[in-house]
Amino acid sequence: MGNEKGQRRTYREIRERLLYSLALGQQTIRSLSQSAGVNWDTTRNHLIYLMGKEWARQVLALPYVRIYEITEKGRNCINLQKY
Repeated sequence: MGNEKGQRRTYREIRERLLYSLALGQQTIRSLSQSAGVNWDTTRNHLIYLMGKEWARQVLALPYVRIYEITEKGRNCINLQKY
C-alpha cells in the first residue's frame, strides 16, 4: 500500500488505511488523519463515504470531538478488499 515518494495515494489506499485504523478501535478524526497521513478535511470526506457504504459509523458527536468505529460490514470489506 505504499507509493513512491511524490506520488499521490488513491482514494482506495486512503480508505483502506482508515478502515485498518478503525479496526484497531474507536478513533477521532484527528487520530485517523494522523494514522492515514492525510489532513483533517480529507479524512472527514472519506469518513462520509465510508459511513455512506455502512463500513464505519459515528458513535459520539460532541461540539469539538467525533468518534468513529468500523462496522461489521467494514471488517468484511477489509477481509474481502472489495472497495
